[in-house]
Amino acid sequence: MAEMINVKIFRYDPNIDKEPHYKTYQIPYKEGMMALDALTHVYEHIDGTLAYRWACRAGQCGSCALIINGKPKIACRTIVEKGKDLTLTPLLHFPIVKDLVVDLERGQRRIERMRPFVQRLKKPSRPEILSAEAINPIKEIRECIECWSCISACPAVAEAWQDFSGPMFHAKLARFQFDQRNVEDRVKSALMEGLYKCTTCRACVEACPKEINIPEKAIEKMRAIAARTGLGPLPGHEEYTSRAIKFGRSVDKIGTSLLEMVKTGYAARVKDPKDTVGYFPGCLTDYRLQEIGKLIIEILTKNNIEVIVPAEFTCCGSPLIRAGLVDDAKQNLVPKNVKILEEIGVKTVVTGCPGCGMTIRRNYPDLIGRELGFETMHFAQYLTRNTDMFENMGGGVSLKATIHNPCHLNRGLDAPNDLEDSVLRIPGVRIVGTEENDRCCGAGGGVRAGERSMSMAIARRKGQLIINSGAEACVTQCPFCYIQIRDILKQLGYEQIPVYDLAELMAKPYRSEKI
Repeated sequence: MAEMINVKIFRYDPNIDKEPHYKTYQIPYKEGMMALDALTHVYEHIDGTLAYRWACRAGQCGSCALIINGKPKIACRTIVEKGKDLTLTPLLHFPIVKDLVVDLERGQRRIERMRPFVQRLKKPSRPEILSAEAINPIKEIRECIECWSCISACPAVAEAWQDFSGPMFHAKLARFQFDQRNVEDRVKSALMEGLYKCTTCRACVEACPKEINIPEKAIEKMRAIAARTGLGPLPGHEEYTSRAIKFGRSVDKIGTSLLEMVKTGYAARVKDPKDTVGYFPGCLTDYRLQEIGKLIIEILTKNNIEVIVPAEFTCCGSPLIRAGLVDDAKQNLVPKNVKILEEIGVKTVVTGCPGCGMTIRRNYPDLIGRELGFETMHFAQYLTRNTDMFENMGGGVSLKATIHNPCHLNRGLDAPNDLEDSVLRIPGVRIVGTEENDRCCGAGGGVRAGERSMSMAIARRKGQLIINSGAEACVTQCPFCYIQIRDILKQLGYEQIPVYDLAELMAKPYRSEKI
């Protein structure tokens, strides 16, 4: 007898139903079946009134995009997992026509308004042949199949679609801006469509069936053009970017800096080390969250890992790159950090800031034109490779916690499970409220600095998820997320829910401290 799976499908006919509801169907599981196959089985064998869209079945038309188990995906390319239930709901932000079919007119009108075609001064006299060099800048972003998945995934769209048109629209504007035949300035249009409201959380990349890297290939490149032409960055960015260029830190110092607290160079020598790593604190850890930096060094050295903190490191450049000041980062910050980090002679550079880690790993090779002489790794990633670091912990911790998985760790450094895996290894910690623990908090991409109202709107939804989880605390490991979540919980009247950095929580059992 074939194994059966449950398929829970959103049902709603506005002409008949007072309220939307879900209906669960049992269908036979087949190896390799897709979500679209499950829908087809329900329609053909159980309920012919079910409405859903599909066309090519080849991942090229985008018609079958849905929310599948909480994530926007195209049904024809989403494999049904054996033994797991399937939940299917319509795309977000569009009116329901019936069941899983939505009315896309709102989005289509917005596309028409931006004139999605090459603007010419005059009609060419003959067909044109474009060189590979001319096609390369638009090659990836023109692969969009308009499935609308990125619109459903985007946290900024969820809060204010009227202010931020969304990833797909900005990819289209960039596609025409970068086309050498186009004469219209699409950057001004992008600014009107909320160019600086993207948090670069990369949720759109995760949702995209073509894996188009819209934040890097479209939005950040358009921001760079805006900055070069005097249209950007925003006034809120200026304080942080100018300070980073002048003083090497994007924030001002509160108290004694981490570098002043520890002996730089070999910050912590150990006898017969099993590994030697570089530690890149980043601006916020050095100037604002010094104790967290000290704890990371302490945990590493307790496990016989020698830590080198370069004395002359500077801001990683992320605040500048996200704001469009790529040329300034390339000239003033990146070469200095590359030189310093390569000169310390380690194979691995560890950081507790995913934003720094993503910038060094993803942006630096492009900016210097070569691969780096070391591997960049977030602290949580290093822990998952060295799980013996959890073996010598004491007791004392009893905590029901939820986690906030930072976007730049989860999707930027391709480490979706490392934070949760690390937290679960801490004795006495139980994780609750895992629903949307990877939802953006709104702090990244320069949005907290330049578009504070959008940033806090995104944060409020994140804060409510944490509150609703029933957790006693929230655990994360990103300086920006740490501050953002702490701020929003206080604003919502729940400052009694503490926010822990992973290192703070790990230090408790090491020190036999109770929670």
